[in-house]
Amino acid sequence: MKKNGFDFTAFILAGGLGRRLRQVVSDRPKPMADVLGQPFLEILTRLLVAKGIHKFVMLVGYRANSIEEYFNDSRFGDMEIRFSREMEPLGTGGAVKNAQRFATDPTLLVNGDTYLDVNIKELYEFHKVKGADATISLFRVSDVSRYGAVSVNSDGLVINFHEKNVNFRKSGVINAGVSLVSRPFIDSLPEQSQFSMETEVFPKLVNAGRMFGLEQKGPFFDIGTPESYLEFQKFVRRDQHAFD
Repeated sequence: MKKNGFDFTAFILAGGLGRRLRQVVSDRPKPMADVLGQPFLEILTRLLVAKGIHKFVMLVGYRANSIEEYFNDSRFGDMEIRFSREMEPLGTGGAVKNAQRFATDPTLLVNGDTYLDVNIKELYEFHKVKGADATISLFRVSDVSRYGAVSVNSDGLVINFHEKNVNFRKSGVINAGVSLVSRPFIDSLPEQSQFSMETEVFPKLVNAGRMFGLEQKGPFFDIGTPESYLEFQKFVRRDQHAFD
């Protein structure tokens, strides 16, 4: 860790189609959804810069030009921004493997549609102490049915992932979309073109006892649905000076 921040790179997963949000955001990729005059992705990257992250790789796909053109601008001079473009949908795992050449040890993985006021220093130190291949941020919600749930033991070791289930409405902790992963882990990802990190790779790490989770206190928002997108806009409006 550097005195003025962190030396590792953040991979921002920003290549998805965003079908659930299409009815209210149809002219741009989901991470570029407008939030009171700013793209969500700018709010997210500014949050990470404030926490000491300055190197970014944006993993882009759907309507990649709009993201690349927006962030190729001098006003982002406090950030080192590069792009990893997928020519076809690769899924979250394939997108990370496609950006392997930019990976650091560790690399921060951030969902481009998720806002989490994460304590990166705490997450990084926990990741190092555990010697984990992956350390995920957890967030406690009253209803896990939309997200799926994560079970951890008293040591923070992830012992199970529970798939999304509309009939499984109970409180619990979820994967909040901000993770630290080791460079050897990224190097070990399969060369196949399309696969999901969450459903095809992370469960194998759990079985091997190589994944840990650390609960964060938030705030947390996933803008993937019209309802949650509206809630995030309300959140920003309540504290707008913090996002200017």
